[in-house]
Amino acid sequence: MKKTMIRIVGFAVLFIALVFCVSATNTQPERELTPAERMHDAILCYADSFNVPVEFAFNIACLETGYRGPADSTYNPSQVSNKGAMGPMQIMYRYADYFAGHKVTKTMLRDSIEFNVRLSMKILSQHYKKYKNWKTVAGVYNTGRPIHNKYAIKAADFTYYTRRWITQPTEQLTNN
Repeated sequence: MKKTMIRIVGFAVLFIALVFCVSATNTQPERELTPAERMHDAILCYADSFNVPVEFAFNIACLETGYRGPADSTYNPSQVSNKGAMGPMQIMYRYADYFAGHKVTKTMLRDSIEFNVRLSMKILSQHYKKYKNWKTVAGVYNTGRPIHNKYAIKAADFTYYTRRWITQPTEQLTNN
């Protein structure tokens, strides 16, 4: 009975957070956001919700799928790696159900930017609670093992992603 109530409350909290994040990030209703803009907004929202440093989250996105910021007109969030990792944050399908707490389809994982980013932030947060070190968390996210490889070093460098971003013209930044 307690587990059922906890699950219901947990789903309610996640639903409310999702509604809040979607409504808070939709500041330009006159045009549809690009995948890169949706990715940016999702990372800002869910990194905060799961207490993941936003710089770390952007580094993971950059390292996993080459994300280069909200002005990246060529960004493809529906990538699938040769190892089977899917979507903008490259989550392995075989582990998605476990971390999500429910059945996850490959389509959800690959094509839903918001779902993929939210699940990724949940995974990163859970790993941080266990390891208490962002570099180790990056190593686990990348390899499944708590190691400090080149990937982990880049992910834990909170300035890494900004050196790879495509910058927007000043007038676009002031209109957002």
